Amino acid sequence: MLEILDTTLREGEQTPYVNFTVDEKIEIARLLDEVGVEMIEAGDPSVAPSIAKAVENIASLGLRAEIVAHSIASRASIDRAKACGADRVAIFYATSKIHLDSKLHKTQEQAVAIICEHIAYARSLGLKVRYTPEDATRTDFEFLVRVCNAAITAGADRISFADTLGIMQPHIMFERVCALRERLLPCKIDLHCHDDYGLVLANAMAGVRGGADCIHTTVNGLGERTGIPDLAETIVAFHNLDGEQKYNLEPLMNLSSYLERVSGFFLAPNKPITGQNAFSHKSGVHTNGILKDPRTYEPFDPSLLGRERKIVIDKYTGKSAVAARLEEYGIEVSMAELEVIVSRIKNLGDDRKQLFDSDIFEIAEQVTGRAIDVIPHDISAMVMLEVDSHVYTSSVVRRLRGFKNVANVYEITGDFDINAFVNVEDVMALNNLIEEIRGVQGVRRTETRMVLKKYNGNNGNGK
Repeated sequence: MLEILDTTLREGEQTPYVNFTVDEKIEIARLLDEVGVEMIEAGDPSVAPSIAKAVENIASLGLRAEIVAHSIASRASIDRAKACGADRVAIFYATSKIHLDSKLHKTQEQAVAIICEHIAYARSLGLKVRYTPEDATRTDFEFLVRVCNAAITAGADRISFADTLGIMQPHIMFERVCALRERLLPCKIDLHCHDDYGLVLANAMAGVRGGADCIHTTVNGLGERTGIPDLAETIVAFHNLDGEQKYNLEPLMNLSSYLERVSGFFLAPNKPITGQNAFSHKSGVHTNGILKDPRTYEPFDPSLLGRERKIVIDKYTGKSAVAARLEEYGIEVSMAELEVIVSRIKNLGDDRKQLFDSDIFEIAEQVTGRAIDVIPHDISAMVMLEVDSHVYTSSVVRRLRGFKNVANVYEITGDFDINAFVNVEDVMALNNLIEEIRGVQGVRRTETRMVLKKYNGNNGNGK
């Protein structure tokens, strides 16, 4: 049975330029517990006082998940983990030759002694222990088996097989974990995989097939360098492909969105599962199939995550997609009118990077000769912001540019300091975005104006 340890609060915060407040960490922990992950790695208390405070506060919440504190092989660090009320301490010590020689300046024998000493010490304090041989995938396999079995004998009940540099390939990961499972004393095997070659989830799934018990994840795949397995991708993949339906999928989108906001790292539109385009369809062949039976071009129903599919209208669009969009708004057109509308949409070519519903309605008005009075779903708006005098306008601009629905940001003169041009799906999404913008530090007030129609300019060439 698959287990998940989420380490957003530790590994995720090691993402460059990402720092969470204590309150943000508590909220992340609550949402992770709603998902149902078995373990939450809350941080290393010895790194900073704020991390120790967060670990202590999370440990006191009474969550269902086991609370794990990260630690170097140091009695002082282990003492801090104990003082914070963690259920488990995760002790790491590198085992590869390059780490032992260049970083730690220890022999293999010295490393084994240090590891066992500190595991035994943690156990004497009543802590459960996970041992992580850092850089395990570059460690001599015979030594890896020896040091892990020594750690288990000293009191560790979990071993984290760490692909620290993300160098594994799925078939090698499978074989390596099979061999570990055969050679190790009884214990749980965790997988801590990095994504340096873009193989992270494939490696993790291969490791589980090889006998591993647990995958380490972060929300949105945050972490050192290129990160580790994304929580939503991992859960949904096992849910749909392996029938591992033990986790609550409902909070995943809210959790992902919350992490975008508090981390400042925003998802690529084409990111699987949680990306903006995950359930968007454009090609005429695809949209025609989707409208007839969504199973033709969707691997699973987006409602599983509380999401909706989206049909994109542009030059690739077929008649069925345009007809469906018009019918959605109660607009009736004849087949002859529909063909003309589609033809005009296609003739726009590359002039429009994005075609909004308001554009489609304008074309329909022109073709049918009838006024079309509806409120479009796709909305453009200008949000003007006044910034506190003690806050640099540029810092607010940088924050706004990270919002995925903000197309352009301008510093302006007059009663307001910034004008943000935004594109959203509907009025509710606009209201939510405005609330997010108002939450940006330094924003004193906002004023919003919806765009009724957009016109192409002449690009300054008079044509």
